[in-house]
Amino acid sequence: MRRVAGQVDRSECSVRSCWEQWTREGTHARKSGSGATRKTTRSEDRRIMRQALVDPIVTRSTIRADAGVAIVPQTISRHLVEANLKSESPFRALPLSPEHRQLRLQWCQARSMWNVTDWQKVVFSDESRFVLGIDDNRVRMWRRPGERYNPPTLFYITLPTQLV
Repeated sequence: MRRVAGQVDRSECSVRSCWEQWTREGTHARKSGSGATRKTTRSEDRRIMRQALVDPIVTRSTIRADAGVAIVPQTISRHLVEANLKSESPFRALPLSPEHRQLRLQWCQARSMWNVTDWQKVVFSDESRFVLGIDDNRVRMWRRPGERYNPPTLFYITLPTQLV
């Protein structure tokens, strides 16, 4: 048992349990019905998934209230992960009009000859957030992998012209 456990990188106890189950039942598979019972039906699971697809910024507490089933937020997250949906922060983009692009190009051309000492005088701001409490009030989105730049999951930021 010890040699086999070392080869498969498992504990000796788990190898012994699998061997005993194999000799007793002729199988090594988990027994059906083991684990916690599901709190939601398939139709409720579909409703949870549909709600996250229709409104990507819906919160877990809103989904729980609409589902009508007493489930914890972790259960909702697990159901959505099973449906290949992940909670991510939205991609934020600046809507660059031709005027904005022209202004940016002029700004870059005016500073194209700057050296290191000139750039050392520039202060860049950082937008780091520090959260001391539980909720950071950030917007999260439910989306499938590869949907980062799709229009429903894209937020545009509006800035004053002098900042662009």
